[in-house]
Amino acid sequence: MQTWIILWLYISSTVIEICTGIASPLQPFTTYDHSIQLEANIAELWWTVNNTAQEITFELHVKTIGWIALGISPAGGMKGADIAVGWVDSSGKAHIQDRFAFDKQKPVMDNTTQDWFLLKGQEQNGWTAIQFKRSFDSCDPMDVPIKV
Repeated sequence: MQTWIILWLYISSTVIEICTGIASPLQPFTTYDHSIQLEANIAELWWTVNNTAQEITFELHVKTIGWIALGISPAGGMKGADIAVGWVDSSGKAHIQDRFAFDKQKPVMDNTTQDWFLLKGQEQNGWTAIQFKRSFDSCDPMDVPIKV
């Protein structure tokens, strides 16, 4: 089974494609091994795989001042996707929620365990940036294992 990383922007989804160029005016919180522009001048993703710790650190920048999300799907769509939803509140505090999509509808809160871990977040100049991590396999039935 191949795993795809999916970015949900509002209601639509965009499958990662190889692109070039980074547009976010916000600097990444750290240096990453990989980066991709998911949608020109709208969404960018950085990530580093840590095989020793069996986890991936992600940083997502999206041109919006609302919530942003990254999902891992077993089939490349929303159905069965394990989703991290992040946002920065009006006081500047970042948040992240672990959610699961049973179908093409609002993802429900993962009621088993919180397996997406917030590291940092900021909102500036109309962009939201969230840095977070997740283990390859959380053994949570509402999470999709990440195969690297």
